[in-house]
Amino acid sequence: MDEITSLKITQTSQNYYNLKNKNKNIKIKINNVLCPFGIDDQYGHSIIKFELDQTNDKHLEVICKIKDFESKMIEQLKANDEEWKGIINTRDNNNIFIEARIKKIKNNLLTKLTFEDNETNYLKTIYELKNNFYSNIVLEIPTLWDFRKKEENESNKIGLLINLFSIHVL
Repeated sequence: MDEITSLKITQTSQNYYNLKNKNKNIKIKINNVLCPFGIDDQYGHSIIKFELDQTNDKHLEVICKIKDFESKMIEQLKANDEEWKGIINTRDNNNIFIEARIKKIKNNLLTKLTFEDNETNYLKTIYELKNNFYSNIVLEIPTLWDFRKKEENESNKIGLLINLFSIHVL
């Protein structure tokens, strides 16, 4: 994860805020990560889930940095744990997942895709990726969303949007 030296939060609409670290999006690099499910469609966005390995020291280091960043954001924004929707999701079997959006603007893909075996995969698009493959990924955190309302407690949520900046399939 990029070292955060100067975090700038700018409101872009009623519920969305831009996050910049020295005028750049915050990036997270994770190597040798499993994509167990392929690409899903959620609320009109293409979503890809990555499973982090709890025995991999580099993955554990990334998890710690993300949790530290989230705790600082919770403190800064005066949110509580029930309002905050975290980036890292732990399932019943203790698998740790990170969910990211495929980055696109007006149906133009901005997520960069490369392959270790480029000769056989040079024409493949990101939508042709199957499940259960390993990859090196770069995620970015460009946006904070805040749908907290003072009068309602149940639907008050705040969190971060994560985009898949690039993926290199191993």
